[in-house]
Order: sequence, then structure tokens, then C-alpha cells
Amino acid sequence: MENTLVRPQNLNSEEVGKGNVFLQANTIEMDLNEIRDKHIIPVFLKDNEPAISQVEFVEAVTEAAKDAYSIRDLSAPSVRVSHAVKGRVYEARHKKASELFPNEKTIYYERLAFMATIPTIMQDVNGQLLELTVGGVKAYNLDNMNTNKGSYEHFKIFVGFKNTVCTNLCISTDGSKLDLKVKSLQELYAKSYELFTGYDAVDQISRMEQLPEMDLSESQFAKLIGRARMYQYLPKEEKLHIPELLINDTQISRVAESYYSDENFSRYESGRIDLWRLYNLMTGAVKSSYIDKFLEREVNAYDFTLQIQNALENKSDGFWYLN
Repeated sequence: MENTLVRPQNLNSEEVGKGNVFLQANTIEMDLNEIRDKHIIPVFLKDNEPAISQVEFVEAVTEAAKDAYSIRDLSAPSVRVSHAVKGRVYEARHKKASELFPNEKTIYYERLAFMATIPTIMQDVNGQLLELTVGGVKAYNLDNMNTNKGSYEHFKIFVGFKNTVCTNLCISTDGSKLDLKVKSLQELYAKSYELFTGYDAVDQISRMEQLPEMDLSESQFAKLIGRARMYQYLPKEEKLHIPELLINDTQISRVAESYYSDENFSRYESGRIDLWRLYNLMTGAVKSSYIDKFLEREVNAYDFTLQIQNALENKSDGFWYLN
């Protein structure tokens, strides 16, 4: 991909988005070196061979990004983890928890998500700086560890944009692999490189630049929110004929709340809200997802917004959420 996206001169990514994180929910921030030095690595139960570690995962994906975009360095990855799995060494098996020494405790986190920005590719959309970003998810709960080394291990990887105003991620279907199965680090690197080199950043920017040009009235927004909440409870056979919406009921309520109160993306005085603002309200709400669910919801928020855009452009009365 040609580097046709550049930093706008009047925006500084270091001065915006401070204090924001790309994922919240029940996650905690973790330094990659701490994971490398202090966390154990799960093994396959039948042969005691180690799975691909979380550190190896991050390093393989970021190395693929460096090669794909011909750069020497990425930003330090931002890492979030959840679902701690605690243990202890064999010699301390009879001790009370309060009596354990630090060297007798073991820990790893079942789920990890990370992102790292590409420092050379960025663009202004609606006055906000977007930076090209890569990342992924490793969730051991998706693997079958009751087998041998050489079995498929599951990962999720993405390339998209980070809105530096709010750290919301903008990820498309074309920029993600949500069920990546590999058997080795080499295969993980190759699949990541393939995704990055095949992704068209210019096309996604072009699509997002069109979103501020279309908007919903207050009544249309209200209908959208109401239908979105109804969708969660529709019979399965009815859902088959309606565009999928993965954002849950609590997150839909967050979108409605933010419509009135969000510092950057709330409604206009008239009550109207453009699709860029709506999209960012959805991606902001998605940040409350669990690690193993948030990428699917990020992609779904993008696809869903484009479906709204298409319905408005074609004046279609067949879009269930607005009809």
C-alpha cells in the first residue's frame, strides 16, 4: 500500500486522547516485559509442550507490521489483559495463601489484547487525527489445550485506525481476521503480513470521510436505539432477515447516553447526529466488551454504520432499524 496518508500539520497525536484506553471492561494495563519475565506459559496437556506465548504473539504481529510497512520501529504496544489464572509451585502446595512467598506464586492471564500504531500513516477525518494501528487478541479459552503441540491455536488480528481524540478503534472486515488458526509462529507471522499488505487504508479512510456528510434526525436516532434494543430479543428466525447487531443492550444504552453527553460526538443543537459521530458513539460503547468479544463488535459497528449510510443514500424503507 502506498503511503498516501500523512499527518495534518495542525494536529499532534501526543496532545489528544490522553488518559483514554482502547479497551476497558474488566481489563488491566500490563507491560509486555512483565508478561515476559513473570508470567508462565500454558502447555498442551498431552505432551507438556508450550503454546505460542502472548509475548511471541505480540512480537510476531508487530514484526509483520514493520516488514509490511517498511518501518524500523512501532510505538510501544498498548497491552490489556484479563481473567487471571493463579497457581503455585509444587513445593508450596500445602501452604496457606497468606504464607506464600512471591517466588512460590505463578500467574498468567487467559486473555490479552494489544494495539500498536504505525508512525508514518495517519489522516485527518472530520478534524480528528486517525493513526494506522495494528493489533490482536490472544484468548487461551478459545484453544483446545487438552491435546498435543501442533494443534491449531486461535488468534484474532487487525489493522485499522485509532481515533486519537478518544482512542476508539475503526476496524473493517477487510482489516481483520477474527478466527485465525495457526500451528506455528512462522504461520502467524505470514498470515499477519498477508493481512497488512492486503489492507487498503486509503479506501477505509475514503469511506469514513463520507460519514459526516449524512445524518439522522432525533426521531430517526430514537427509532434506531429502540429497534437496536428490540433486536436483542427477536426470535432467531426473524433475526435471519435483519442486519446483525452485536452491540449488547448495555452498550446500546451507553450510545443513547453519549448522544446527549459525549464531549466529542454528542448530538447537534438541532438533535441531529451525523454518521461519523454515531459510529464513534458505537465504537466507544464497544470498549466495555470482554477481550474475546470486542474485535467482532468493532467490525460490526463499522459494517452496521455503512448499512445505515446505504439506507439513507438510497432512501430505502427496507432497513428494519429505521423503517
